[in-house]
Amino acid sequence: MKVIFLLLGFILSQQLLFAQNQLSQAVFQVDYPNPTADKPQSKLWYMDNCWWALLPKSTGPSLWQRTEKGWVEHVEIHEKLKGVPGRADIYVDNRNMIAVGVEAQQLVVFRLEKKKKWSAEKLATFSLTEKESVETATITLDKNGNGWLAAVAGDKVSVWTSNKGLKKWTGPYTLAEGIGKDDICTITSLPEGVGVIWSDQINEAVKIRIHKNGNDFENWEKETVIESGNNTADDHLNTALSKDGTLWLITKNSVDEVGGPQFVLRVRTADGKWSNYPYCNLGEVEHPSRPIILTVENKPSLILNGYTIYNGKNRHLGNITFGKINTAQANIIEQVTPVIVPDTANWSKDNHINNVTGSKNPLPANAPWIILASDKEGRVYEADLSLYFNE
Repeated sequence: MKVIFLLLGFILSQQLLFAQNQLSQAVFQVDYPNPTADKPQSKLWYMDNCWWALLPKSTGPSLWQRTEKGWVEHVEIHEKLKGVPGRADIYVDNRNMIAVGVEAQQLVVFRLEKKKKWSAEKLATFSLTEKESVETATITLDKNGNGWLAAVAGDKVSVWTSNKGLKKWTGPYTLAEGIGKDDICTITSLPEGVGVIWSDQINEAVKIRIHKNGNDFENWEKETVIESGNNTADDHLNTALSKDGTLWLITKNSVDEVGGPQFVLRVRTADGKWSNYPYCNLGEVEHPSRPIILTVENKPSLILNGYTIYNGKNRHLGNITFGKINTAQANIIEQVTPVIVPDTANWSKDNHINNVTGSKNPLPANAPWIILASDKEGRVYEADLSLYFNE
């Protein structure tokens, strides 16, 4: 028996070594640059024992399924959603999947439903003026099934909402004003409701407002400053929620000094207390950016942090790196590992890997832990994090 365990350990170590030393090849390609963008959107989910992705094509969103034969597009969804903005954020609650497609002056909320086949339904369209234009938007549901959509529109943090049927949407409600043109927000589910978090680079702050379940749609808690000063804000935000109610918020700051931390992990306990942990220094060559944070379904203590590393001397040489979060240590990220190192032999000038995207829901037990990233030629790359961190 001991020999068998040793043999299995050796095989697993060799598989990991093989994965770490292979250049990554694209798993599929779309006719849209950087399709896994934008901050802080999620484009992946796990359902019916496989992974799904919603990515933009030149004429609208496209639905992809990860199968034993590779990624396969469900072309009927693209046909049904032609003309809808393809850059979308998705939220999946059991079998209820809603998304918001984003253009500078238009937001479109739609639903995908899978029975025997996938169906698509447009739920709402919001037109914006040039002054109200948006960079990105995110969407979620609260525990009562109400829909929530948030975006920085012009200089305002704006929210739209719907009742449980998701067919009648109202808004926008303004949560804050005077936001900079380079600022963004994200909306996340919380145990007590939903929270909108935004960067405020003008005042060097990261802030949150919370809507509690059962309150009127316009009844929000007062603004809370998560942290301020010392260039702590930048327009990079991503969240994950643990089953115990802990909210994990990963951000980039604006320090941008070699030897200084680029990221801040901000942790909110279920009773609303925040802690901030700066980490991941800027190097002469390695420039970490665009972080995301992931939880794992059956491993509550395992928190994974991924990001792009730009190469300051040669953009082609960038990669997607992940590590484990351990707030008990001074350096809170450990087992830092490149998971996507693309084969750049045939890339055009200035192309590079970027925009890692993952699931809002915890990574599933007994299944691959898939993340995606992409390049400006529309090539999409994947990594299975369970090969590196599922101990």
